[in-house]
Amino acid sequence: MAENDPRDAIAAPGGTNLFLFYYRNYYGSNFYVDGQNLDSNADFDMQFGMFRLAHFWDIGGGWIWSADVVQPFASMEFDSDVLFPTTSGSNSDGIADTTVATHINTPFLYNEGDTKFGMSAGFYLTAPTGEYHSEKAANVGSNRWTYRLEATPVVFIKGPFVYELTGEVQLFSDNDECTPLHLEEEKEAVYHIQNHVSYNLSDSFWLGLSYYYLTGGETTLAGINQNDDALTQTLRFSANYQLAPAVQLLLQYNTDVDRDNGVDQNYIGGRMAFCF
Repeated sequence: MAENDPRDAIAAPGGTNLFLFYYRNYYGSNFYVDGQNLDSNADFDMQFGMFRLAHFWDIGGGWIWSADVVQPFASMEFDSDVLFPTTSGSNSDGIADTTVATHINTPFLYNEGDTKFGMSAGFYLTAPTGEYHSEKAANVGSNRWTYRLEATPVVFIKGPFVYELTGEVQLFSDNDECTPLHLEEEKEAVYHIQNHVSYNLSDSFWLGLSYYYLTGGETTLAGINQNDDALTQTLRFSANYQLAPAVQLLLQYNTDVDRDNGVDQNYIGGRMAFCF
C-alpha cells in the first residue's frame, strides 16, 4: 500500500498513539499491456489486511514528529488465459513486506480565523519480509527493499474544507530471485502524485475524494527491458464517521480509471482507527 488517504497529512497532537486496522477486497477482470486490454476475462482477487501503529511527538514550536510500523497480510489469486494458458493461474497467501515510516509536520505557517496552511514530509522503508516464492507469478512479498520519499507541500484547511497535495518517489533494490531461474530483476523509480479533497458534513462525519497519478517502475529482467512501466490513474471515494471520541470508521471505494500495464485493481474497504 503506497498511498495516503484524505487527512493523513494532518498530524495528531503530540503524545497521541494511533492503532489502525485496514481491510480491503481487491478485484479486477481486465489485463493490460501497453494500454491494450489483452484479456477482459482475467480474474484477480485479493483479501488484504493491515495493522498500523503510530506515535506522535511534539518537538517544540508547533512541529510534530511521528513514527509508524506497518504490517500487511494478504490472500491473493490471479488467473488470466493470456498469462496462464495451460495452468490455473497463480496464488499467494501470508505476511506481506513490513514497513517502518517517519513523518515531520510543520506548525501551521498561516493560521488566521478558519484558514490554516501547513506542510509535511515523510520517509518509508519497506523490508523484504513478506511471503515470496520465485516459482510463482504473483506474490504478496516483493523480495526487494523499497525506499519511499514523500512531500506534502500543501495542507490547506478552510473551515470544513481540507485539501492535501502530495508527491512521492519510490526507489527499489534488485530482486535477485525472480522466476524459477533466479534471474535478477531491476526496477526503475516510481513517481506518484496524490490529491485529496475532503469536507465536513458535521462534527463527526466527513466525505473525501482522492485522485492518484502513478508512473514509472519499468523492470529489466536479466538485462532485458520488459517495457512494463506503469501509468495509472485512480479515484477513491471516502466516508469517515467518528463512532466515539477515540474511534473512527473510514469506508472506501477505489477504482482505476486508466491503466497501461497489469490487471485493474478496484476495491471496497474500510479502516478502523483507535486513538489512545
